[in-house]
Parts: sequence; C-alpha cells; structure tokens
Amino acid sequence: MSRFSKPLIALVLAILPFFVLVGTTSTVTVNGEVVSDNRFNFGGLIMALIGLSIVFGVLRPSAPKDAAAKGMAAVAGLLCLVQVANSIDLIRIEPLDWLMPDRHLPELQYSELAENDYIYLSNKSPDFYRRTLTWEKGKIVSRAKQHRLYADLCHGGRYRADLARAERLPEYLNPTERAEIERATSIATENAPPECSIATSNRLMGKTVDELNRQMDLFDRLEAEYLDQVG
Repeated sequence: MSRFSKPLIALVLAILPFFVLVGTTSTVTVNGEVVSDNRFNFGGLIMALIGLSIVFGVLRPSAPKDAAAKGMAAVAGLLCLVQVANSIDLIRIEPLDWLMPDRHLPELQYSELAENDYIYLSNKSPDFYRRTLTWEKGKIVSRAKQHRLYADLCHGGRYRADLARAERLPEYLNPTERAEIERATSIATENAPPECSIATSNRLMGKTVDELNRQMDLFDRLEAEYLDQVG
C-alpha cells in the first residue's frame, strides 16, 4: 500500500459529503417562500469521523516518520473537522455554488417592456416631467443600492442587474434634485437587511431585480419624452 493511501482515503471521506447528502433535510415555507432550510448529513458525519480516525492513526507518535504523509493527513484532518461542522449544519459549504452561483436564486421573469408600457403623466409640463423623473430615479437608485449591499453581504457580489446604469444620474438634474435622490438612497441604505435569509434572497435577488430592470426601462422611455419636449 502506498504511504499516501490512508491520507488520500481520509481526504476523499472529507470531501465526498460536500457533494453527496445521505441524511435529512427540512424546510419551512411561509406564503409560498422558503424561510428556513435545515439539514443533517448523517452519512457525511460518519465519513468525516472515519476520516479523523484514519488521520489519528497516521499522526500518532508510533506511526512511521513520514513528513509528507503526515502533512497530507493533517490537511485531511482539518477538512474532516470542517465536514463534521458542515454535516450537522453548523456551517453551510456547497462547492457547487462556486461553480453555479445562481443555482439557488429565483429565475428572473422580466425581459422587456410591452409597446404600450409607459409612465403616463396627467401634466406634460417640463417641470412636472423633471419632478417625476427625479422621483423615479430615486426609487431606481434605492432599489439598486439595496440589491448591491445584499449581494455583497450574502452572494459574493453577484449582481443581477446593470447597477452602473441604475445609479447613473442624468446630467440635466440640478443640485436640489440630486440631493433628493441622495436622501432616498440614504434611507434605502439604512434599511438594508443586516443578515442573509432565503426569503430575503428570493426578494432582493429576484423580485426586486425584475422590478428594477422594468423601472429602468420605463425611466428611459419617460426621459426620452422629456428630452424630446425640451429639444
């Protein structure tokens, strides 16, 4: 048997349960949204404990003095400890999320506006256009800010909308209008979720993104009307 066989077996026992669940899962759904997700990977716990026993055997003082094998065993031992915590759901590590980071996120529904989708104004004066544009831009930037903050906190900065477009302010806005948008953004920042949850991810990484993308398209149509009016 190769001198690395036991450490390699321990490594496999530590890593395999990240991809194979042999245990139980439970979810709590409120109003059609999953708000809690718990699991216990019994098979992963058993494999991790077996891996630890192999590691202890390689690292015991009476074992052969093989620095390379002992180094590999030490790494395997650390991974087995991580796997124990992962299997009993103290931590949640899913390597598939690194390869497919959007796999648990809700599918986006919005694609484009219909031809008759507009923000209709009862008052067509340039001043009313600007007030409406300022109000709409404040909502857009606020939603974009909350999405950005939550994606940074909980999804590794996976933005699902063009935030540069959302946060770009038109040059024609005056200082007062810009200040109004900044106040709206400050409120959104203060009210940003402080922690991650399935329900919040479904909202801020799904429904909010659809609303944001639609709002940006509606804003562009309204802005085109205004610019056409003022020449």
